[in-house]
Amino acid sequence: MRASAIVATGLALLLGSASPMTRGCGYDGMAVDLTTAHPASLSVALAIHDAYQAKLLTKPIALQGGFGMRRAQIMLEKLRVALAPIAMGERFSLLLIEPGLWAHFDGTGAELRVTLHVAAPAADERVVITGEGVLLALVQGKLGADQALQAGLIQMQATLVQRERLTANWSQAFPPYSVVAR
Repeated sequence: MRASAIVATGLALLLGSASPMTRGCGYDGMAVDLTTAHPASLSVALAIHDAYQAKLLTKPIALQGGFGMRRAQIMLEKLRVALAPIAMGERFSLLLIEPGLWAHFDGTGAELRVTLHVAAPAADERVVITGEGVLLALVQGKLGADQALQAGLIQMQATLVQRERLTANWSQAFPPYSVVAR
């Protein structure tokens, strides 16, 4: 019994002393503070909220813990597959604003890889900020990347050249949605 109390105390100290940038996301039961997640996350969150209210996007059912993390993992894998043929040599971090989950995409090796639950990137790294409902609409073909960018549902933070390349990759992977074409 004493050993478990020591282990619990040790874990509490480790978690409590962790840097805010490496703490868990909403799927870990942690509260998400959009203002510290990324400076652009609040405006993206508001745009997504407005799109949900206007019924332009379908709001995903809130899932807690491992269920939510698994859905996010599946969604980010679908994103990876869609971007893989065109994003070789690219690297960027992605923030899912609802859970405050950071993922890192790295196409500098033989294939595009995604790593979930990573620390927030440095200020000078390429960042994509969006939400689960936006990714769902993109991978289902119900929204094009250009439409999402214009509506503020996705924001890309990078140098001008890097942002143009990211935008071109996403636009190619997720072409404009057309009611007639579907």
